[in-house]
Amino acid sequence: MGNLRVTEIGQPIHVRSLFSKFESVNHPIISGFLASIPDSFSDAVNRILSFSCSSSSKILEDNFVQNNRIKLHPFISKFHSEAGTMTPSVRNTAALLGESTTQIFTATHQPNLFAYGGIFKKIVLLQSLKKAVEEHDKHRKIINLFLIIDHDFMDDMWIRLAQLPSIRHLLGILELRFPISDSRRWQMVCNMPPPSRTILDQWRKQIYSWIRNSSLSQLSLSSDKLTLFNNLDLFWKEVETSYSKAKSYSDFNSFLISQIVNQIWGYDTLFVRLSDISSVFEDGFKYLISNYSKYSEALRKTENLFMRYGIDTGVSSSSYLNAPVWLHCKCGSKASAKLFYDENNQQHKSIGLVGTCMSCKKNLNVYLGHQNDLDLKEILHMLSPRAIPILLLLSRDLGSQCYVSGTGAMGYTMYGIMAYERLSINMPLIVIWPSKDIYYGFGQSEALDLLQITKQSDVFAYLEILKQREIEYKIKIKPVLEERNRHIKTGENFQKLLTNLFTLKEEQRRVRKLIKVAEKVNNAIHLMPCFIDYAVNFGIKNSETQWRQNLLENDNLAMSLLMNKKN
Repeated sequence: MGNLRVTEIGQPIHVRSLFSKFESVNHPIISGFLASIPDSFSDAVNRILSFSCSSSSKILEDNFVQNNRIKLHPFISKFHSEAGTMTPSVRNTAALLGESTTQIFTATHQPNLFAYGGIFKKIVLLQSLKKAVEEHDKHRKIINLFLIIDHDFMDDMWIRLAQLPSIRHLLGILELRFPISDSRRWQMVCNMPPPSRTILDQWRKQIYSWIRNSSLSQLSLSSDKLTLFNNLDLFWKEVETSYSKAKSYSDFNSFLISQIVNQIWGYDTLFVRLSDISSVFEDGFKYLISNYSKYSEALRKTENLFMRYGIDTGVSSSSYLNAPVWLHCKCGSKASAKLFYDENNQQHKSIGLVGTCMSCKKNLNVYLGHQNDLDLKEILHMLSPRAIPILLLLSRDLGSQCYVSGTGAMGYTMYGIMAYERLSINMPLIVIWPSKDIYYGFGQSEALDLLQITKQSDVFAYLEILKQREIEYKIKIKPVLEERNRHIKTGENFQKLLTNLFTLKEEQRRVRKLIKVAEKVNNAIHLMPCFIDYAVNFGIKNSETQWRQNLLENDNLAMSLLMNKKN
């Protein structure tokens, strides 16, 4: 692995720059976390190698974590059996769950429609870390676990929206949407039926037209378009396979990810649904609920700390008031729960959860037993963790030593690291791969061709020039309008002024039209598209190859990735 690459101005690109607004916070936990973030792949590998096998044994010495991992096994098997992705390598890796020295690396995400590239890059990073560590230490046994967050609401836009660059569509973006009625908005993804055959066929037609209608000169040869159509056919074969096995909307999307990762890429990544594994986190739920005052206080203090520094994390300012778990409803939705205590029994405080279902508005409440002797067995199927507790449970109950996070979860991560300390939970190494993919697929290239610009970086500059011209025309038009108004009041002839005004406004309208076109182009080329764009332009296998090679060759987790169709 080579040295860190640098930018054109000679300065290293740092992952920590994502957290720059937190650097001013004077707090040892925050400072320690920022210092621990790996900037390079090799740095991440070295940090993981510093976790000795003996430390893994120490984590498992009381059999608590090991027993939880053993509980996890049937749910992993269930997912892969239903997805049709129980490959020999998946089966062999799952068998390592019962071994005391096995290390677990984790990542999480919602089962989004035709997931965007960043979700797949998390998995590529996990697999690359596992392989590199095992090459350095032949005795290491590592499992990569991908937790599917399938209890989120259908109301989440990205769960039911996939985007592709298309200058022929409004705002420069082709949108594939999974339509839902208002009555389904607050259903959990795991309880939503798969898309209908009509919707699935409509998506395919949209994608087919997206390719067919492209007019870029480089695609004029039938062989070029034929390659794109062939790539689409190969991808759609996987879509149909996943669709044929899926019993829910969540399954449709997550089976497709597993199909690509486990079958086509040959990875041994283990997938499991969050909605399946409440029993695995039973003790963790008890711990968080029993220690709710510590948990809540940690979140409240974190919120106040960031408020003092004027930092908006995107996390709800009232998160500390909520219980660490959601309370599920029979209607297929859930409630944001709060803890309540039995005021009539101060000696043996009874504790429970109460909330209002987001969908049917039913009042939900359950008793959990005494605060220091909780009994959750009968209601585990009604519980699932909120965002911040997911990180805590992966570490505490499964012994995760490395967690690959996305840039969208940074706010939750910052709250999480404060809660780790307060609840005496070992924090894993958190690795982020925020690099931007730079490539010229046919959608991006067609957009640039419209402006007769060859480099993506030139579009923003061109757009700024146009906006400056519009400002200049506003400045020129204003005194002409004032002069015209004076002529109207005095009754003077203003025909010459009108001619000048007409000319200026025509030029202004022309510039505004150019701005709209340039904004569409800018949207198309800077879009973070769904995986379909990669599958069509590069092929499913080649996308993985280029991500992995760039990761290893750049050895800089923040550096942009240059992807090439000729690779």
